[in-house]
Amino acid sequence: MIILDERNFLQKELEAKGFDLFDFYDNSQVLSLKAFNSLELKRRGEFLLIDTQTLLDHPEAQENFKSVMNTFLGAVFFHEHSNQKAQEWVKNEGAFLTKIIGEYSLPMPQLSWTMLSNQLQFYWSLLEDQKKLQRHMVQFSQELDQVLQNAEVEMVRAKKVHHALVPRRSEDIKGVIFTNRYAAGEGGGGEFYDLHQTPSKVFQILLSSQSYLISSAILGILGQHREKDFNPQRFLADVENEIATINEMKKKQSSVDILILELDLNTLNLKALSNSKAELYSQLNGRLELKKDQPFQLAKGEKVIVFSTGFIFNWNEGHPERNLSEFIKAENNRPAGELMSELFFQLKDGKETQFLKKDATVVMMEVNRHGIHKV
Repeated sequence: MIILDERNFLQKELEAKGFDLFDFYDNSQVLSLKAFNSLELKRRGEFLLIDTQTLLDHPEAQENFKSVMNTFLGAVFFHEHSNQKAQEWVKNEGAFLTKIIGEYSLPMPQLSWTMLSNQLQFYWSLLEDQKKLQRHMVQFSQELDQVLQNAEVEMVRAKKVHHALVPRRSEDIKGVIFTNRYAAGEGGGGEFYDLHQTPSKVFQILLSSQSYLISSAILGILGQHREKDFNPQRFLADVENEIATINEMKKKQSSVDILILELDLNTLNLKALSNSKAELYSQLNGRLELKKDQPFQLAKGEKVIVFSTGFIFNWNEGHPERNLSEFIKAENNRPAGELMSELFFQLKDGKETQFLKKDATVVMMEVNRHGIHKV
């Protein structure tokens, strides 16, 4: 609480009525108008008691006073009962100064003093509760910040483990070699690749998301569907419902890219069962615009490469002038393993940090020239 009282008029009256015994009075500060007007213009969780005559004695400082007064929670004015000029000033300014919460003419009866003390005690209690809440919020914020820092450290560790354990996988299924490679990124969420085999088909699922919650939810759904006969349509329906449910609870919607490829091992027909921004390239035919449910016929010895949205993002950022399709054609004679290594070498070339900006995944399908297929 601040008391504006150059005449020592208000302070004597308050102490005479025992206000110095109240908690709200303990930290009160008496200021001159000049000292008051030099206060910094910022929000204050305090109230103000004003001797109106002090203000009237300095008409040249009244406008500056109004600006500083508006930084307080509220102001109460006091003046002698006989001081008509002071009463008129408060009456006229009260219509414009919203921080005026009381006006008292002295002397006044004991009941009025009691009501005033109750009013000030009420405001003081509110301010103390607010300060306690702010302290709790600061403590909570510090604890939350520590949790987030720990989570970030754990995320980096998980990225390192994932990067070390799942950098490359190669599998030969009935004359088609499936190879994939992964590199970790700094961003949230992540990319995940999975391959599911049935007697006559291979399903490939490539997930790209910037939300850990959505990524983990989709992986849980995938695990459930793998335990029974995998049906891509039912899987996609469950995934879309889960994404919608999670996004309903968030202010900022998280985007997810899911690519599901179906390869018939007998006919080598390749289908895209979902709409995705991932890019497919054939070393024989260049960029593939593989539309949903429209098959592409793979040829003997053909390599088809799938680039995740994260890989495309990192490539465009690091090599904006370099055409990915032309690069693949130029490296046509490289074996699959060497081509994978070169792609990721180019992706990380010149990077000073351990991770890329985003997770990156490359998947390659290579048809054995001597495999038995109905082509």
